[in-house]
Amino acid sequence: MKEELIRVENGCFQSETGKYQFDICVSRGECVGIYVDDHLTSGTAYLDIFKGFSHMKGGKAFSCGRRVGSMELERWIMQNSLIVDKCRFDTKELTVWDFVMALGKPIGMRQKKLLEQRLYAQESTNMLRQMELDFSWDTKLVELSLLDYYRLAAFLVWFREYELFILDRLTETLRLKDLEKLMHSIQILMGQGTAVLLFDMDEEFMYRYANRVDVIKDRKTYYRLFPEEYDSRLYEILGWERRSGGVERSEPHHGEKVVLTVSNLVFPSLPPLNFQIRSGEIAFLRDENYNTVSRIRDCFLDGKSWLGGKFCLNGKEYEHRELAKVIGSEIGLQIERPDRSNGVLFDNLTALDNLGTCLLSKAGRHIIRRKMTDNILDMASQWFCREALLRPLSEWPLPERLRFSYFKWYLLNPHLLICFFPFMGQESAHHEMIIDMLVTCARRGMAVWVISSGIDAICEKTENKEFLKRLHYVNE
Repeated sequence: MKEELIRVENGCFQSETGKYQFDICVSRGECVGIYVDDHLTSGTAYLDIFKGFSHMKGGKAFSCGRRVGSMELERWIMQNSLIVDKCRFDTKELTVWDFVMALGKPIGMRQKKLLEQRLYAQESTNMLRQMELDFSWDTKLVELSLLDYYRLAAFLVWFREYELFILDRLTETLRLKDLEKLMHSIQILMGQGTAVLLFDMDEEFMYRYANRVDVIKDRKTYYRLFPEEYDSRLYEILGWERRSGGVERSEPHHGEKVVLTVSNLVFPSLPPLNFQIRSGEIAFLRDENYNTVSRIRDCFLDGKSWLGGKFCLNGKEYEHRELAKVIGSEIGLQIERPDRSNGVLFDNLTALDNLGTCLLSKAGRHIIRRKMTDNILDMASQWFCREALLRPLSEWPLPERLRFSYFKWYLLNPHLLICFFPFMGQESAHHEMIIDMLVTCARRGMAVWVISSGIDAICEKTENKEFLKRLHYVNE
């Protein structure tokens, strides 16, 4: 039996966002998967414990088998753990040496000198070789690939002798082959006794690497899955259906005409973009570190222009200042969480009113608005419960609000639909529904432009062959 590292029984934690209850238990050399019902609520609440943003107000805590108080537990976590998430340091100044020597927990001058000697010792060279890291210490941090950035964090854990490594949503940022390389480095750490907490929403990824999966629901530890239960039990626990059920299928008809052409389109700090998207295609632009999507979102949502190049929609070239005239009509923008700031939904309006605000403005003067509203309701009733359509969207569950946001674009039918990280933060149980809706929009003739991190694992699991047929990569 492995030596227990930390354990919290009936833990009651308090932060600025409220109270929540977690049971935490992880042993040396063990990998525990943390599967949450929603990363923006339960996931944030759990991670706040390790970021020092929440404090234990009740329950029992143990460190290395010894009973400790809440302050001692927090001190241990701050001194002995490291969190790595999808957001890397956005700086052009820091070097690899800075990351390893200067960005860890505070240490004294004498200890720092000993660490520097160890950094250049053969032991460190051997570990770097095992983790397949090959660069000079004065390499700029921003010059590293995302894979090497994560592997460098794993090396830092080994080098500083941290006992707990916490990894957040790897599958949303790394492609499958890079995940396997990173997990090789992490398994080296585990072999030397490091404990790992693996936060993710890709259940198959966690099933492969985790010794146990803790299911977090409504900001509390809800259930613990062990290897013999690694199956559809997870969906039963959370009350989800494994597949959401798609819309009616039809034969693909994409490739009819070019809708979008970008030529040498340059955004700050990004290489030029050159590609075309045809009617009915789903074009995928890979963004491994969120830089690309932030620059393009700034352009379409915050009024910042591209630096040069051509943006042609249906054969017409647009200057940046002209985009405001066509966004929301000819160009649809779907953000990660459509019911948040800059989203496409109004939570205080009914679902029908949400549709009416965008569709009635397209109707001609001579259209009887009452009749058109009735037509919208009839069409939407084929997709959603009629009674629900007359209620505010704030009363809808998240999966249905998400599906409704795509349905809005389906009715509005813009020429180009740009989707920013559509799978980020969404439960795996909802991936298939998102895929179905992307296909539905493409089927209407829209050119769909998806900007996201790797979706290799999603593509491997999907049962929607039409999605794979319509999908093509524009920067690989």
